[in-house]
Amino acid sequence: MNIDDELIMINLEAESKERALSVLGSRLHEEGYVTDDFVKSVMEREQVYPTGLPTSPYGLAIPHTDSDKVIKPKIAFATLKEPIKFSSMSNMEEEVDVKIIFMLALKNPHEQLEILQKLTGIFQDSDAVTRIANVETSEEFHQLLGSFV
Repeated sequence: MNIDDELIMINLEAESKERALSVLGSRLHEEGYVTDDFVKSVMEREQVYPTGLPTSPYGLAIPHTDSDKVIKPKIAFATLKEPIKFSSMSNMEEEVDVKIIFMLALKNPHEQLEILQKLTGIFQDSDAVTRIANVETSEEFHQLLGSFV
């Protein structure tokens, strides 16, 4: 699971999930990995199939959309300076205070399932979630992620 430095944002300041999704999706678009309508599609999907996960001690989100919006598969990552509200993946009526976002831009359904399984394994470890939420550099993030997968 390789995440390029230009797709890693540490302590992103975003006042809403829409802003965070826009910033991450726009970065993927600027780098040529996704189509013009990727961000719009992610936001529309988030309304119907929310991606907030109430992990401990910080919530996280794994927003994504249809593979036809992906030019070249990549993952964008952000830690948020302050948590923002996402609807829970398991119950749209519940909100999750999200501090970590992994935005998936993947083409192959098998690859998406494989990455989701790896991420889910990491997210079940509260120490791992804490360490990811508190990374200060992309180098630290790469080392940490490498130690989990």
